[in-house]
Amino acid sequence: MKKILMLIIIAAIAVSCKDEEIIKESPQETIETKQRKEGKAMLHFDRVEELQSFIKERVSSDIDYLDEARNFSERGLYNPLLLVYNLDAREAEKKGIEEKSIPTVASDDDMLLLLLNEDGEIGIEDKIFRIDGDFVYTYTASGGSGDINNFTEQYNAGKIQMKRGGTLEFSKNLTVYMHDNVKSSEEENFVGRSQTNYQYFSNNYRMRARQFDGYWVFYSSIGSNTKVEERKKFLWWSWWKTAKTDNRLEYELSYEVRSTPGFPPVNFVTTASGFRYCNCNTAQRTYSWSVGVPWAPERYIPLEGESRHWAHWYTTNPNTVSVTLQY
Repeated sequence: MKKILMLIIIAAIAVSCKDEEIIKESPQETIETKQRKEGKAMLHFDRVEELQSFIKERVSSDIDYLDEARNFSERGLYNPLLLVYNLDAREAEKKGIEEKSIPTVASDDDMLLLLLNEDGEIGIEDKIFRIDGDFVYTYTASGGSGDINNFTEQYNAGKIQMKRGGTLEFSKNLTVYMHDNVKSSEEENFVGRSQTNYQYFSNNYRMRARQFDGYWVFYSSIGSNTKVEERKKFLWWSWWKTAKTDNRLEYELSYEVRSTPGFPPVNFVTTASGFRYCNCNTAQRTYSWSVGVPWAPERYIPLEGESRHWAHWYTTNPNTVSVTLQY
């Protein structure tokens, strides 16, 4: 009887270990977030390699980033900035998000916006990176976030001068980088390193075609995407919100890969071509990406080529719009 009881216990332990292994292997369950006393929960990676795996798994698959952002939020992990940018006022209020506190991140890369929380933050090793406006702030979890307000006050008062691409060691806990990324406004289609173009089905629906490349200290990328936005209205307010539909993207280009100063030279020219067709929030392809602490080792400069974008909204006339963006 004792032998039988022992066999049952051993079998139960084996099953338990097997279940634990399955849980650990699940990418949804290995996501680690941290809560700071003075901030919101954010993604945190103890090693750069963990961040690389997180990004690689998603870039190489057909995961819908906005759907995943909603999933992370609903599970109580953190509120990705990608989701925050797609909330209406009532949804934001339910999540305790105030419009005036939402950071500005000049990027059309939905992968980057998935990485950042509602404060524009991500934790990597012993550092926290925050993007807001023209700056990328790097500080320690034990201190440094309070220095951001001091820096902002001095910068706005003209006591600190910085050039784009420049770095300032503001304090022992805070480093500030002034990025040179650009993003077009809704009123003007910017022609340059990154482009955004709007094609309208009607007054209430439009396709947003985007090319992006950016350098954010810990992360850099180049790619393009297609999405459709629906105009929402409440009283006298109106805003654009991502709508799921049939989106298409094709691309073919050459671009230069440049090493960041301090890293061994790896400058070379390469090409990318491919497509993404899906019924989704966004059809995105990232041609290349790079991560590192404290500096991402690569920058990407598009040279020549094009991306072709088209989308469908079947209840409008026309029900299909398209555009080709040149690099």
